[in-house]
Amino acid sequence: METPLPLAGIRVLDCSRVYAGPIASMLLGDLGAEIWKVEPPAGDETRGWGPPYWGDPADGLSAYFASVNRNKRSIVINLKTDAGRALLDRLAAQCDLLLHNYQPSVALRLGLDADRLRRLHPHLVVSTVAGFPGGPEAAERPAYDLVAQATSGLMAVTGDPDGWPMKVGVALLDLAAGLQAAIGALAGLLGRERGVTPTGTHASVSLIESGVAALTNVLGHHLATGEEPHRWGIAHPDIVPYQVFAARDGHLVLAVGNDSQFSRLLAVLDLPDDSRFATNPQRLATRDELVPLLAARIAERDRDELMSAFMAADVPAGPVNQVSEALAAMEAAHDGAWVQERDGMRLAPDPMLVDSGRLPLRLAPPKLGEHTDEILGEAGLAPAEIAELRTRGAIA
Repeated sequence: METPLPLAGIRVLDCSRVYAGPIASMLLGDLGAEIWKVEPPAGDETRGWGPPYWGDPADGLSAYFASVNRNKRSIVINLKTDAGRALLDRLAAQCDLLLHNYQPSVALRLGLDADRLRRLHPHLVVSTVAGFPGGPEAAERPAYDLVAQATSGLMAVTGDPDGWPMKVGVALLDLAAGLQAAIGALAGLLGRERGVTPTGTHASVSLIESGVAALTNVLGHHLATGEEPHRWGIAHPDIVPYQVFAARDGHLVLAVGNDSQFSRLLAVLDLPDDSRFATNPQRLATRDELVPLLAARIAERDRDELMSAFMAADVPAGPVNQVSEALAAMEAAHDGAWVQERDGMRLAPDPMLVDSGRLPLRLAPPKLGEHTDEILGEAGLAPAEIAELRTRGAIA
């Protein structure tokens, strides 16, 4: 990009690990913030979530870790030592935002308690991601995305109606909570900048609460009727047709959201208008009659031929792509230049465009502690002091 990045000059002390917190800090880094990724001596645990790895597994650059840690620099600080916690405070004094996703008792032991941080560093915005909402006992429960998908109700409405509850194929609730943590952080920074808040705020979100709120229309249906939502598999509880269909040589989806789209769908499939199916409420009531009619016509034709016809008729539809096909479509849409490469790693870009420009991959995902001395030098520590901290086990 030729224009300055929006968050240039913002410095983030990122003490988070695994997925939700790193997603938040990566987005801030993509937008130009300087990210100091604070890792324990053993590193972020996702460094070992492989194979596959980029390069030597000993470098700890698993494909998983690399996918959520671009545009950051890594510093190793042992926050279990007094010297490490004192160093954290020295760095926090020079940062605008601190981010973490530790359980409250762990955060307290490591010097990351939000009340303490805001008392010692009134300017500091703090953004935290927790597992469970509620009182102290609930807040101490550990949660990964799978636990959140189960506990939030998401798995209860995902999968085949006659099969097991299913998780989504990616850590969707980690992603949602990470996005919300980033938004909370940005709101805190903006409020401080505008003078709306005299000190830095503390924004917090939990995976489980984020997951329940993410049920949106499913939760709305339950609140409106008291009925227990259930799994619809490839279909939708409130819209017909809105599901997967099998073409002669592959699968596609139809997402027909209004009656005019449905009329155009019938024309593409050479089916007559039928008063039984004229409105969505009628189509819901006659789902078992309508869907087989559509499925039979779709099964007679090739997927790509149908997709061309649906596109020409402005019928919302899409192929059920393999990951490789989805990637190829992105590459084609961006003249073969969608994936970003740096230091031998190929990474997806940030999907946001700013002033129509792609956010740059400024820094490859870092090796563990790759920038410890560099960051401490920028923070004003002399080489002798850095060496003393290393001798005392506060850094690595």
